[in-house]
Amino acid sequence: MTASRLSGWHGLRQQPWILALTLWLPPLVTLLFIAVFVTGSPQSLPVGVVDLDHSAEGRALQRELNAHPALDLRYPYPSAHEGSEALKHGEVLALLIIPPDFSRDLLRGTSPEVTAFYNSQYLLAGKFIASALSQTSFNFAAERGVALRLGQGQSLPQALAGAAPLRPQITSLYNPGMSYARFLVTSIAPAAWQILIVVSTVLLLAWRLQQAPLPAGFSQRCRACYQLLAPLFLLLWLQGLVMLALFQFWLGWVPAGNVLWLVCGMALMVLAVQSMATLILALLPNTVRALSVCAAYLAPAFAFMGITFPRGDMNALAWVWGGLMPSTHYMELQVAVADHAAGLAVLLPPLLILLLFLLPLPLAIHSLPTRIIANPAEQVTP
Repeated sequence: MTASRLSGWHGLRQQPWILALTLWLPPLVTLLFIAVFVTGSPQSLPVGVVDLDHSAEGRALQRELNAHPALDLRYPYPSAHEGSEALKHGEVLALLIIPPDFSRDLLRGTSPEVTAFYNSQYLLAGKFIASALSQTSFNFAAERGVALRLGQGQSLPQALAGAAPLRPQITSLYNPGMSYARFLVTSIAPAAWQILIVVSTVLLLAWRLQQAPLPAGFSQRCRACYQLLAPLFLLLWLQGLVMLALFQFWLGWVPAGNVLWLVCGMALMVLAVQSMATLILALLPNTVRALSVCAAYLAPAFAFMGITFPRGDMNALAWVWGGLMPSTHYMELQVAVADHAAGLAVLLPPLLILLLFLLPLPLAIHSLPTRIIANPAEQVTP
C-alpha cells in the first residue's frame, strides 16, 4: 500500500468515527456544555419551609426569600420531622424552619433565630443556597430593624447604622457576575476535548497498524507517524481555537492577557496528548485495552486539574495524577492568561511542562508494534 493511502488524511476519510471525533463532535460537545450552563447560575432550587409561627412577618420572610432567583420556597411542611425526611430523600435541597415566636421576637427587637439546613453533598447547590439564604435574610433583618428603630423615634441615619452597621458584599475578582457558565464551561470543555484527542489518536494509530506494517527503521517510523498524526493534530488544534471562539461568542469570555499564548498552549496540549496516546498504544498493542486505559487515565481530568478544588490541598495520589494529565497544565496557562494577564515568568512553567510530555514520544514510536491484527469482534461498522 502506498504512503499516500496510509496518510492521516486518507485515514480520516476511511474512518467516519475518527472524522466525527475531530470535525464536528468537539464544537458540539462545547455547545452542549454551554447550553447546560447558559443561565450562568442555578435557578429555582427547591427549599422546604416549616412555618411554626404563621404570622405576617413569617410570610414576609418567605416572600423575600422566594423572590431570590436561586430559591423556590413552594414546598411547605407541617412539621420539622416531615421537612427533614423530605431533605433526606432529596425532595428538597434545603429546609427552612421559622420558630413559633418569630413575629414576637422580631417586634421586640430580640433577633429571632431562623434555622436552615441544606444538603452539602451537592457542593454547588448547597453553597449557592447557603449564600442566597444568608444574603436575603440579612437584607430582611436590616429592613425590619430600620422600621423598628424608626418607630422608636430614631432618625433615618441612626436607624440605618444601628440595623445594619456592616453590610457584607462578596465580589469575585475574575468573575464579577458570579457566572458558573464561565467558571465551569471554560474548564469542562478542555477536559472533554482532551479525551476526544486521545481517543481519535489511538483509533487512527490502530487503523494505520492494521493496514500495513510500520517500517523497521526509526527514521522511517517517525516519518510514517508524522504523515499519520500531522493532519489529525491540525484538525484538533483548529477545533481548540473554535472552542475559544465559542467561549467568547456565547459566554462573553474575553481573556485579559494575550490570547496567542493560549493558541500556543493548545498546540502543545494536542501534541502532549498525542504523545501519551502513542505511548499507551505502544505499551498495550490492543485497541480496546488502550482505549480503556486512556479513559481511566483522563477521566478524572476535571476533578484533578485544580479548578474546582485547589491542587495544593489534594492528597499525593490526586496531585500526582493531575500532574500527569496535559489538561492540568493547559488550564494553569489558561487561568494565568485569561484571568491574571500574567507575564512570561508565570506562563513559561506550564508551557515547558507540556513540552516535557513529548519526551516519551521517540521511545513510544520505537516501541510501537509493527502491526496490529484487526479483531472482527472489535470492529464497528459505520
